[in-house]
Amino acid sequence: MKKPLMIIGFLSCMLPARAQASTDDRYLKAAYQPATVVSVTNLNTSPEYYFDIGIRMNCMLYVGRYKSASNFVPSPIAPNNSVDVRVEEHWIYLFLPPDREVEMRLMNSKSSEDKSCVNDQTSTTAGLIPPGTILPLTLDSTMASNRSQKGATIRATIMQDVPLGEGTVIRAGSKVTGHVVNVASRREESDESSLSFQFDRVQFAHRTVPITTNLRALASVMEVDAARFPKNRADGDLMGTWDLVQIGGNQASYGQDGPVMLGARTVGEYTSQGVLAHFTSDLGTECRGEVNGNHRPQAFWRFGVDACGAYGFGDVRIIHSGRTDPVGEVTLISGGKTLKVGKGSALLLRVDRDSRGNDLAASAENK
Repeated sequence: MKKPLMIIGFLSCMLPARAQASTDDRYLKAAYQPATVVSVTNLNTSPEYYFDIGIRMNCMLYVGRYKSASNFVPSPIAPNNSVDVRVEEHWIYLFLPPDREVEMRLMNSKSSEDKSCVNDQTSTTAGLIPPGTILPLTLDSTMASNRSQKGATIRATIMQDVPLGEGTVIRAGSKVTGHVVNVASRREESDESSLSFQFDRVQFAHRTVPITTNLRALASVMEVDAARFPKNRADGDLMGTWDLVQIGGNQASYGQDGPVMLGARTVGEYTSQGVLAHFTSDLGTECRGEVNGNHRPQAFWRFGVDACGAYGFGDVRIIHSGRTDPVGEVTLISGGKTLKVGKGSALLLRVDRDSRGNDLAASAENK
């Protein structure tokens, strides 16, 4: 009887692990976004087989290079087929049912010329990003005080559709660019390391739009990942309502259009892309609420409405957010030997000036 009992015990131990793996797979898949295959080009490089796969996602067109063991691609990778895609700085990943991930080198990316994108985003306000608009980003590469060079280009990806008004949006997947302003690692004559940078352009709607922004909040990769998982889910409850704690402390029920709560108040909803919420007039932080009459819901992605400052970076502090001179320039400091903001770290930028250069009329003391 001992052997059957040992088998039963082994299986009972494995079942929770498999359930947890299933949960992790669910969240892994949530990192992907729906896309459409638009082209498959055989490069005819025998004896190795390479294909350039054109994929349209969020009004962006990506080209990934797929290496095949034979002169064909899997059937799901065919023109007009829907696929789930995750894009990184140099790679693009396709999630194919039931559980296969296909890795391709990212060869090119540009705005899609599809008419639906033009009609959706090109209107009388398509080139205008109103002051007060929140831009939720993740860095496409690492910034570090001991490696980054002054003047080096920095790029980031918008992680959630950003409402602009009158039905127009900046699509998730759009790119924001800027540059490193200055870096300094800790030396004998200095007790701190520092990193200064600014973002000044966003690419969307077939154009590059100049912007001036300040930094509202910054979160490490670990903080971003932690905001993906529920804090108080009951064991075995895979289908019920889960409570998520957003970066900065807001709670949101992880369900279909679950509410985002600030204390006992509902301030927005948790969408399939992340938090879409309104500011409140009494945040209880040094950061501002609504400004310049911009009352529309803002895209906070995995941040809470009252997120303000740096999260998950130890003693790193935002000593200049870009609100005052030099406007648009952000400076971070740390007592560590090196100040590093890793690839995948998240930022909440706030637009101070629109694309026409109009100043944001608000107190210069707060973010």
